[in-house]
Amino acid sequence: MENTEKLIKIYDKEYNLIGCGHLLSMNSNMIKVKGDDLPVLDSKTNVIIEILTDFNGISPFFCEVSLATVNQLNALIIRKEQLIERRRSLKVRTDISFYIESLYRNDEDITKDFPNMKINLLNLSIGGMLISSNYDLKLNDVVKFYFQYENYQIILLKAKVIRIDKIIDHITKEISAVNYGCTFDKLPSYNEAVITKYLYDRQLKLYKDR
Repeated sequence: MENTEKLIKIYDKEYNLIGCGHLLSMNSNMIKVKGDDLPVLDSKTNVIIEILTDFNGISPFFCEVSLATVNQLNALIIRKEQLIERRRSLKVRTDISFYIESLYRNDEDITKDFPNMKINLLNLSIGGMLISSNYDLKLNDVVKFYFQYENYQIILLKAKVIRIDKIIDHITKEISAVNYGCTFDKLPSYNEAVITKYLYDRQLKLYKDR
C-alpha cells in the first residue's frame, strides 16, 4: 500500500547520500521507493535505505537493489540496522524562544527580580530540554513558560534545572556560554501530545534539510 507520509533516504554502502523519495510499500522482504529522480543502480547493488516513521524515528535497512529506475527503486532487505532514534527518548535540536511566566528558587517566587527573562530552547524531548537564558540560573530553579505549536492550545510547562553546562572557549580558555539542562514536571497527556507533535515535525524538517 502507498504511504507518502514516510520519507526515504538512500545511501551507498559508504553512507554517501545518493537519492531521496517516499515509501511506496514494504513487507518483511522488500522495500519499494517512489520518486522523481531516484538513482539508477545495477541489480544487486548494496544500499542503505533509511525510513523516517511517525512513531519509531529513523529506521535503517541494509538492502540489495532488485529494480532501479528514476521513478522507482525496489530493494531486498538483507538486514535491519539499529533504530537511530526512538520517539519516547527522541531529543531534537530546536530554535525557539519563550519569555517565562515565573521563576522559583528555593520555593520562593522571584520572578519580579528577573524582568523580561527569556529562555532559548536548544533541544527538546518529552522528558526535558536544554536551554540558554538572558539571566543566570541555579540548580533546582523552577521555570514556567507557555509553549504553543501551530493550532494546538497553548500549554503551560514547568521545568527544573538539574544540570549546568559551562562551555569553555578552546582558544581563550574562558567560559563562552552557559546552558542549562532541565527536566519537566509530570506532563498531562495533552501536553505530551503537543510536544510529541512538535518533535516529529521538527525532526522531519531537520531530516529533509540534512
